[in-house]
Amino acid sequence: MNPVVVAGAGISGLALAFELRRLGVPVVVLESASRAGGKIESDHKGGFLCERGPASFLDRSGALIGMAKALGIDQALVYAGDAAERRLVAADGRLHDTPATVGEFARTQLLSWSGKLRASLDLLLPRGPSARGGDESVAAFARRRLGTQAGERLLQPLVSGLYAGDPDRVSLPSAFPLVAQMERTQRSFMLAMRKEFAQARKKAAPRLASFVAGLDVLTSALASSLDGDLHLEARVVGLAKQSDGFRVSVDEKGQTRSLVARAVILAVPAYVAGPLLVDLDMALVEPLAQIPYVPVTLVHLGYPQAALPAPVDAYGFFVPPSEPLRVLGGIFPSQFFSGRAPEGFHLFSVRTGGARHPEALTAPDAELTALADGELRGLLHLKGAPSFVHIVRHEKALPQYTLGHMDRVAALEEGQRRHAGLFFHGNAYHNAGVPELVSRSLKLAERVAGFVAPRA
Repeated sequence: MNPVVVAGAGISGLALAFELRRLGVPVVVLESASRAGGKIESDHKGGFLCERGPASFLDRSGALIGMAKALGIDQALVYAGDAAERRLVAADGRLHDTPATVGEFARTQLLSWSGKLRASLDLLLPRGPSARGGDESVAAFARRRLGTQAGERLLQPLVSGLYAGDPDRVSLPSAFPLVAQMERTQRSFMLAMRKEFAQARKKAAPRLASFVAGLDVLTSALASSLDGDLHLEARVVGLAKQSDGFRVSVDEKGQTRSLVARAVILAVPAYVAGPLLVDLDMALVEPLAQIPYVPVTLVHLGYPQAALPAPVDAYGFFVPPSEPLRVLGGIFPSQFFSGRAPEGFHLFSVRTGGARHPEALTAPDAELTALADGELRGLLHLKGAPSFVHIVRHEKALPQYTLGHMDRVAALEEGQRRHAGLFFHGNAYHNAGVPELVSRSLKLAERVAGFVAPRA
C-alpha cells in the first residue's frame, strides 16, 4: 500500500509531495501531462524570457524562500528593483500611479474631486455584509465603501489583474479575505489601508522575486527531487473507497493499473477533480462543477529601447472594467528583473481574455499582436513596431471565486470529513498566489502526515 497518492504535479502537488517526503512520508505523484509544473513554465526565445503563467512572487510568509533553500536553488533567486513597487492604473487614456498615502490620494488625477469626496465617506460608513461573515461581490463592496469612480479605479482592477474575473461576480471574502478582515477589524477600509502602508514602511517588506532563469526553476527542482515517485503521463481516472483507504485507478501511458493509498490528495483543477468522485460521493461533484474557469491569453512583445521615449519605472498596469481598453493589464518584466530581454531591448507582457474578453482565446495571432501593440502604444507612446512577439493561450487559466464560493468550499471540507484521508488542494479553493499555495502545502503536509503516521 502507498501511504499517500497525490494527483497533480502543479506547484501545489509538487510542494506538498516534497514536504511529505521531508517528513518521512512515502508519496506517489501522478501527473497527466508530459511535464510537471502546471501553468508555471518559462519560455526562452530569442534572448527573451517569457513566463507562460506567473511571472514573479511576493513571499510574505517566507515559505517559498525556505523551500528554495531546502532545494539548494536559493542562489538562483533574483529580486526586483524599486520599479516593482510602483503599480499603475490605466484611465482616461493614460497611466496613473496608485495612491498609497493621504497626500498622494489628494493629489492624484486618477479620481475627480467628487470621486475623492465620495471615497472619503468610507471613514464614516458602517460595516457591511462581508464584515459580518456574509458574501458580497468585489464590485458591490467597492461601490459601497468608495463610490462608483474610486471603486472602479482602485479596487475593481485587482480582480482583472489577479483573477482575470468579473468584479460583479467575484466574491470579496473568498478572493480578498484580508480586505474583508480590514473592514471587520478597522471598519474603515481607507484607515485600514493607511495603517497597512504605515506598518509596511516600518519593517523590511518582502521584495518581489523570481529566479534568474524563470519561475519554472522552482517547479523543475521540486520535480527532480521526487525521483521515481513522480509519474508523468499518468492520469487518475477513478477513485473508490475501501476498508483500508482508497483505490486509485490510473491510466499511465495507455496502461491501466490501480494503486491503494491511505490518503489521496486531489491537487488538480476542480473540473478534473469532479468526475473522479462520481463513484465515491456525488455530493462532492456539484460544488466542484460550480467553480468556473476563465481563459487568458498572454501577448509578450519585445521592442528596441529606442522605441520607448520615456522610462517606465513600474511593475505594470491594471485596467478598470469601465475603461474601453480590450486588455486586462500588463507587466514590464525587463523594467524590474534583469535578464528578461536582450541588451538594448524591452519586454512587455500584456494579458487579455478573462471574463471580460473570452473571445481573445481564439483570436488570430495577428489580431492579438495588433491589439496588444496598439494598447501599449497609446499608453506608453511607443514608436515603431515590436521586433519580438510570443503568444501564450490558456483555455482554462484561472479558477473564479464567484459568489457562493465559501459555501462550495465548506461543502468540500465536509466531504473531507466524511471521507477521512481525502483532501482537496490547489488554487481552485483558496488564494491562487504561488507563495500562498506553497505555504498551504506545508500546512497540509503536516495534516496528512499526522493522518497516515499511526498506520504508516
